[in-house]
Amino acid sequence: MSTDKNTSPYMDSRLAQLEQRVNQLETCYKITSLINSELNLANLLDTIMNVAKKVMNADACSLLLVDEDTNELVFQIALSEVGEKIKTMTRLKIGEGIAGTVAKTGDPIIIEDAYQHPKFNPGYDKQSGFQTGSILCSPLKAKGKIIGVCQVIHGKQNGQVFKQSDQELFLLLCDSAALAIHNARMHLVLMENQRMEKDMEFAQSVQESFLPTSTPQHTNFSFAAQTHAAQVVGGDYYDFIPFENELLGIVLGDVSGKGVPAALQMARLMSDFRYISQVDPEPAKVLAQVNKTLCERSYRGMFTTAVFCMLDMKTKKLSIANGGHLSLLLKRNNSIQEIGSASGTPLGILPNIQYNQEEHTLQSGDQILIFTDGVTEPKNKKQEEFGTDRLKSLFANNTAEPEEFLQSLETSIKQFIGPAPQFDDLTSLTFKAL
Repeated sequence: MSTDKNTSPYMDSRLAQLEQRVNQLETCYKITSLINSELNLANLLDTIMNVAKKVMNADACSLLLVDEDTNELVFQIALSEVGEKIKTMTRLKIGEGIAGTVAKTGDPIIIEDAYQHPKFNPGYDKQSGFQTGSILCSPLKAKGKIIGVCQVIHGKQNGQVFKQSDQELFLLLCDSAALAIHNARMHLVLMENQRMEKDMEFAQSVQESFLPTSTPQHTNFSFAAQTHAAQVVGGDYYDFIPFENELLGIVLGDVSGKGVPAALQMARLMSDFRYISQVDPEPAKVLAQVNKTLCERSYRGMFTTAVFCMLDMKTKKLSIANGGHLSLLLKRNNSIQEIGSASGTPLGILPNIQYNQEEHTLQSGDQILIFTDGVTEPKNKKQEEFGTDRLKSLFANNTAEPEEFLQSLETSIKQFIGPAPQFDDLTSLTFKAL
């Protein structure tokens, strides 16, 4: 009979503990579903902390995430009467303090009395006015990597101490929290990538709006041009600038660098060429003035190679000035000749440079090819360049019209490099005297 009396209180206590445990697990399950449904990182972190504080019946809690650039822990959320003070405190180095130690070792820790632990820094309590008692701290691990630390705290005045059963429950919560944080971060990256992709698509459409939408039409000449950026946008450019008396300005160039900065410079350069050539269309003078303008602007040390030609479509006279660019190719009777070699430095490097000007009279059947180094420098898997000789051979053997030739050139380059990615912008322009 006495055994039943002694056992009954124990059984009642044990039953109460089990009921509490079941309630905690049910709450944890519901919370896990709630956490995993939130993709906004700021809202998620706030939810995690409120949940942790409630489930663990804690007086305070905080969450720190690893800053991979500095290898430090940064307070993200701190909930307590002094939470805002804690968030403004200094960062923690990995290995520093209790949270830093947990982040370094990857092992959770239960501390009955923080002031008895050698890693505890009482400075936080002094600054905040909070008195730390028992601490339960766990790493946040996602995909095998420690991304932060979460800790719950009992105030010293309450006399409560975290137990092993508390740690088991807290680890379940932290595992779910870490995975949710990882997913929210991935969602943020995905959304940012989508935004950037839309921005780049817009930048591409803007850049394409600067390029000619069609080639000139004339009874004495047939024209074709194409450009393919290595990235979504690039720094290669070409333009046809019409003048009176059947004169046509032709410009093709290559801005140093790639991507958006090169594309912005390209757009401004095209405007420069159009404006400056209206004052005096002589190719050598146009290059000299654009060079001076570019040097004065001096945008991040960027420069450009450029060829500016003036074609008299009535007399078939071609005037050429070259600023640091590749020579033009002239095809005549199936033989190839290099013309219009560079007579000065690229534009934007040295001010007050004077450029030479060549004059050529084209014959019926002659064809001119202007191109950037993206045409000759692509490499195959053997690290061999497509090269000028291969380009000359392809050009000499061509019998197709200008547009078909450029399509054939593009196909030949793709076949040559195989699956290798395009590393440079590829631009070519050709015209044929009829």
